[in-house]
Amino acid sequence: MKSAKHGRGGTPVTAASIRLPGGRASNILARQFVSTQLGAWNLRDPDGDALILASELVSNAVLHGGGAVAIRLARTGAGLRIEVTDRSPRPPEQRSPGVDGGFGLGLVDGLSARWGVVTGRTGKVVWLECRLR
Repeated sequence: MKSAKHGRGGTPVTAASIRLPGGRASNILARQFVSTQLGAWNLRDPDGDALILASELVSNAVLHGGGAVAIRLARTGAGLRIEVTDRSPRPPEQRSPGVDGGFGLGLVDGLSARWGVVTGRTGKVVWLECRLR
């Protein structure tokens, strides 16, 4: 995990990141990382939205992105930006909800203030911003 209380010249650090191995453990590690970092930054997530959103992005990245992923958190004026990087350049697609899933992007859209995707030749970053108190 890359994080610290202070950066160069004593400036408070406002971003942290971690690489996750892929597989089921990634979701647990992502939630622990987000929870720990929110505590370090004295940010409150009373409804658990940041944990839910991070878990959803990581789950999708592991399932559709092909292996190891990375998660980056950054403080924003009104809350938190969550970025998840995976190896697939293919952007996420909204599916109709059903027995086999399809609820993820609707959840992301409903709980986040805004979200988007930045694609590249070797992967993508799915990002979102959520408000915290």
